[in-house]
Amino acid sequence: MKILRSDFILYGIAALAAILAVMLVYGYVEKRVSEAESKEIIKTVTVVEKPELLPIVAVNRDILRGERLSEADLTVLRVPKEGIEVSGSFQDAKQAVGHVAQQAMFKGEWVLKSKIGTQNPDEKDIQDSSEVEALLTKGMRAMRIPVSAESGLLGILNPGDHVDVISVFEVQSGSQKKVISRNILQNVEVLTVGRFNRVGKQDDVDKKTNTEMAEKVSMVTLNVDVKQAESLALAMNVGKVHLALRSAADAKIVNSRGVDIREMQTSTIKDPLNDAGDKVVQKVPYRSRQETIEVLQGDQVEKVVVR
Repeated sequence: MKILRSDFILYGIAALAAILAVMLVYGYVEKRVSEAESKEIIKTVTVVEKPELLPIVAVNRDILRGERLSEADLTVLRVPKEGIEVSGSFQDAKQAVGHVAQQAMFKGEWVLKSKIGTQNPDEKDIQDSSEVEALLTKGMRAMRIPVSAESGLLGILNPGDHVDVISVFEVQSGSQKKVISRNILQNVEVLTVGRFNRVGKQDDVDKKTNTEMAEKVSMVTLNVDVKQAESLALAMNVGKVHLALRSAADAKIVNSRGVDIREMQTSTIKDPLNDAGDKVVQKVPYRSRQETIEVLQGDQVEKVVVR
């Protein structure tokens, strides 16, 4: 069969149409792929080297100052080496067992040598030694004083608080004796209160004491130096002592010459509500040593002066 020239033209047109169709389809598909790729969120994964982990001893519960650490109180954390920027940490929990906390620690906090005592007693000393003794720094003494609920702030005073000690005693003034109240110690730390020390344990002797009596008369242990201990011992022997609670943010030492009865009779106070700073004088009415009473005898009334 003879192929005509017109057939070649027809075949060429068909081939060109097919090629054009393929190009259009390819361009359309390429455009849609480009649009899809532009909308897709590309996630970049950065591969880093696994950090080196080191063991760090931490507490697994809140620890009060003065409490002796046991193995049950400690746990070992795995911390990246780059994250350990402090010195004096422990890698083994047994290294910290038996030490006494020098400050309060909260659950998860690292145990550092600066937070606990430097000496680790043997097993016998752990059972017999006192937590209060471990809290005392060089040159300081622990001294217990008997107080009542009123004089010792029992019920609101806690170990770790700071107090002032006020002494009330008699002095000789000429031929008469007068009572003086004076602040003898200021900003003194409280180590123990009542039947409980700062870790909440009871003394064996106090367990046998009646609860009501223990609330009325108890003991408070103060952290004092030698000179303060001498002043406190003298104050307890010549009179009575009272404790005054200080604010945690107040460490100022105030000079005071004390107060006597005469000064109380006519005292000058400043009204805190008076912005002008005017002083208000508060006078205590004088009470005579002699009093007059009326005695009724029949229909007669007689006045009698008595002392």
